[in-house]
Amino acid sequence: MTDATNTSGRRNPRQQRAVETRAAIVRAAAEMFQEFGYAATTLDMITKSAGETKGALYYYFHSKKDLAKEILGQQVPLVEILPRQSTKIQEAIDVTFFFAHLLQVDPLARGGVRLSIDLGLPDEIDGLAPFRAWIEYAEMLLGQARDEGHMLPTADAAEVAQTMIGAFTGIQLTSELFDKRQLLPHRIHVLWKLVLPGIALPGLMPGLDYAPDRMARIKFPEAMQTGAP
Repeated sequence: MTDATNTSGRRNPRQQRAVETRAAIVRAAAEMFQEFGYAATTLDMITKSAGETKGALYYYFHSKKDLAKEILGQQVPLVEILPRQSTKIQEAIDVTFFFAHLLQVDPLARGGVRLSIDLGLPDEIDGLAPFRAWIEYAEMLLGQARDEGHMLPTADAAEVAQTMIGAFTGIQLTSELFDKRQLLPHRIHVLWKLVLPGIALPGLMPGLDYAPDRMARIKFPEAMQTGAP
């Protein structure tokens, strides 16, 4: 007989425990990678931080490399819970503020960023993959903004995407060094203040929200309110 909790769409206790164990291991790995880097992090450090056994770790991941790949692969999906906005340019703005927020509070985001610039990564791990994914995601949003007729004809979506991802990367790293990313929202605000006049139609500008406290006005679906960082 099928478990009643399964028919209702809920996980049974064993399934829930498995999900929580895997998530704890990934989170601990991200925290260790962020603090110590890939080469210096050991599986013992990860399992101790997660409060799990090596057997549990090996059940989900074959190696430290697999854990690093998992964390790197989660960077863009972290922002996919963002709600739709009236313009794709606003959605692009919201992505930068939301990821800036995640870099302040979420080990997965911080660990992924550290791994992506870690010179100690083995060749089998593509540290550039998140950058390519971010550029592709930004180009998609900006391409849609162009199709909506909201971008200046002189603004090329691919060029703007590459420039914005490069600028964001440099700004968030600088913010980490100078103020532990506490001033990152303000720095992102300044970036958009400089960039938007060169890409957005003048008539669109008054309706765009890129103030440092933009996160306070992003309305997540009610079901995600408790889960959103």
